[in-house]
Amino acid sequence: MLPEPQKPTRRQLTREDVLDVREVADLLHMPLSTIFDFARRGVIPGHKLGRRWVFLHDELDAALRSAPHSEVSSHAPQPPASRRPARAKGTLKRYPKAVPYGGPDQQRLLPD
Repeated sequence: MLPEPQKPTRRQLTREDVLDVREVADLLHMPLSTIFDFARRGVIPGHKLGRRWVFLHDELDAALRSAPHSEVSSHAPQPPASRRPARAKGTLKRYPKAVPYGGPDQQRLLPD
């Protein structure tokens, strides 16, 4: 009888290997909405289980290490941030104040 070939043993997943969206957001210093968007578009590797997204630490680490580096140097002068022009006062239309039901203004509107 020939011995059976050994299958490569897979390491069991632990709680430290699996990250949720909040943990990834904290790790990358990004908002939750950006992490959801990146996972949906495949920018970062994630797995959707039902309505939840989970991320494997090893996959995330490998993806971040293989991502292309930015060509912009941190010492290069940055262009000034654009600012929205200030809105002139009084240009915003406002709704009139609500009148409580049964007030004198509403009683005039009701037919006699």
